[in-house]
Amino acid sequence: MRSFNTGPAGTFMMIVGLLLAVSSVYTAFTQSRWPALLPSILIGLALTAVGYSLVARARRARSRSRSDGSDGDEFQGPGT
Repeated sequence: MRSFNTGPAGTFMMIVGLLLAVSSVYTAFTQSRWPALLPSILIGLALTAVGYSLVARARRARSRSRSDGSDGDEFQGPGT
């Protein structure tokens, strides 16, 4: 069984999404351009949601592997 640690990618996506959403909201407030910046805000929030999902999935997989007795560092071949 293959497992992918998606935690770092999820964290990166959350940071980028939050930065995009916050900067777009700030610009929309200061320049009153809500309709033009709404797609950027929604894309930033979507990236944040997907990143959070990846981090949560990696966290669940890590806790599951620890409860099984393995620390997740060793390679598990196709027959195991």
